[in-house]
Amino acid sequence: MLLTERHVHLLLLPGMDGTSRLFEPLLAALPATLPATAIAYPTHAPFGYDELLPLILAAIPPGPFVVVGESFSGPLAVMLAARRPPGLRGLVLCASFVQFPLQVPERWRTMVRPWVFRWQPLWILSCVMLGRHGFGRLGRMFRAAVRTVSPVALAARALSVAGVDVTDELRGCPVPILYLQATGDMVVRPSCWEVVRSVRTDAEVAALPGPHLILQVSPCRAAEVLEAFCDRVAPPPHATL
Repeated sequence: MLLTERHVHLLLLPGMDGTSRLFEPLLAALPATLPATAIAYPTHAPFGYDELLPLILAAIPPGPFVVVGESFSGPLAVMLAARRPPGLRGLVLCASFVQFPLQVPERWRTMVRPWVFRWQPLWILSCVMLGRHGFGRLGRMFRAAVRTVSPVALAARALSVAGVDVTDELRGCPVPILYLQATGDMVVRPSCWEVVRSVRTDAEVAALPGPHLILQVSPCRAAEVLEAFCDRVAPPPHATL
């Protein structure tokens, strides 16, 4: 008899909020044959990429897996892949980047301090991240998630983004790469995908219509794309009598 179970696991790394709560729509849309683990980052510790990577490495599931780095966590997913952990079968970057994605003077980056995040305009951020969905259930979910994270933690993450460049790690990534692009993204511009493609010409892209938080706005379509990618990179099923 031929076993039909998909022998691969998804490791989901969250966006800037780091709570994993915003993965709930995607987790509900994934088929039962595609198990997933959503990582949550410490909500009050001033951890940047270097401090978060060991936590992620410790959470790698046994057996074959695909790592999905959403937005902020794209560089972390690349850093993990560069470590070539056993079982890694694929890398997915969702509305993400491998270099600092904004064109601002370097001196402005030094102005990132915890106090900046104490009075965040969450209603405006909701609309930027979610488009028209920022006024409904997803907007409430987004604002609730962000409120649980301390300004100190958010500032540390923002500083990590400001100095990130993992193009060398991406170049040496040993597994297939998929880039999920949100066509209505007002946070991560198309140039971020162009950088990925310039470094890895073999990377695939799947363009989904919607705002930056595309996994939340279009979870069913995103689940279909992830399922298809996992099918392509999963090891062959075992045959038993």
